Amino acid sequence: MRAPRRLLALATLAALTACHRPAAGPTSTAHISAAPGPHLAAGLWEQRVSDRRGVSLTRYCLDAAGASALAAFDREQSGRCSRHDMARAADGSWHFSTACDMGAWGKVATEGVMQGDFQSHYVIEAHSQTVGASTPAANGPWRVKADVRRAGDCPKDMKPGDVILPNGARSRLDTLAGHA
Repeated sequence: MRAPRRLLALATLAALTACHRPAAGPTSTAHISAAPGPHLAAGLWEQRVSDRRGVSLTRYCLDAAGASALAAFDREQSGRCSRHDMARAADGSWHFSTACDMGAWGKVATEGVMQGDFQSHYVIEAHSQTVGASTPAANGPWRVKADVRRAGDCPKDMKPGDVILPNGARSRLDTLAGHA
């Protein structure tokens, strides 16, 4: 899996960590960095990410500790971002905007929307612009859609925090967060 796609997949995972928080004040704007862990149902989640390269499938098993790994990744990414805002709309969707310096992977500005019940299904649609990446193919506009569904209980060969990447490799959420 190439690093830009891994970053997109992890960012998609981390984006959900701001869900199910009370609104912060009358504008319903809240900073993701202040978010507690996500409130997802325990079990196996399947995330299909579509971008200009095609569709990839990542599977991960969650429990409270797995959700904490997502929150830790989000806190780490917030330290790289000069803007990391989220607002809940009247229809229950979440609108987010970020501006992050990802080092050699460039400066990335992203805006998007997340919607769903976050217990069995949610969708994230985002538009990003990357500049200054050392790999020229990583620069430019990106449109990403993630369709994430709870697929049931974790299978016997996966424990909470396990991830199966699109290339079939296995990893752990906390390990991936440390390498982003």
